[in-house]
Amino acid sequence: METKLIKIGNSYGIRLPKSLIQQYELSNNIEINPTEKGILIKSKRQSREGWEEQLATAIKAGHQPDDELLEGFNDDLTEQEWQW
Repeated sequence: METKLIKIGNSYGIRLPKSLIQQYELSNNIEINPTEKGILIKSKRQSREGWEEQLATAIKAGHQPDDELLEGFNDDLTEQEWQW
């Protein structure tokens, strides 16, 4: 595929065909990363995106979450009464 740079103010842009946007599921928020071979354009991942699926996969593989991770953790703020 060939395209041209388009002048936009003091910057430049490119037009991406709708078919590419749909094929790679690009959204309005994208990441642009330089690589050795060129530029990688991809949709920006949301924070914690995919965590539920990864947890389910880990549990199916026999890994169990650490339920006791915070057991015995003492938070002084929750132990004290708040005074306003």
